[in-house]
Amino acid sequence: MASWHRFFRRAAPSNSPEYRVAFCLYSPDGKRCSEVRERRDGATYFVDRVWVEGTTFKDRGRGEEVGPYQSLKAAEAAAVSRPWFHRGEDSN
Repeated sequence: MASWHRFFRRAAPSNSPEYRVAFCLYSPDGKRCSEVRERRDGATYFVDRVWVEGTTFKDRGRGEEVGPYQSLKAAEAAAVSRPWFHRGEDSN
C-alpha cells in the first residue's frame, strides 16, 4: 500500500509556458486588437486579432505571429503603425 503513490502520482504542471501575453493593444474603434507576446528566449511578437462580439476577439487569418522584435516597445510600435490597425486596411 505504501507504494501506491508511485502509480497514482499527479503530473507536475508546466511552470514555463512558451510565451506570456505582455499586453493587448486596441484600435481606436475597438474592433481590432494586437496581442503582444513575449517568449521565454526574450523575443517579442504580436498577433492580430479581430472583434467577434461582446468582449470576444479571434485571431486574424491563421493567427500567425509577426516578429521577432527586440523589445516590447518595438513590437508595440510596429503593431500600431500599420494601416490595418487604424482603418482595417491591408497593407499589401
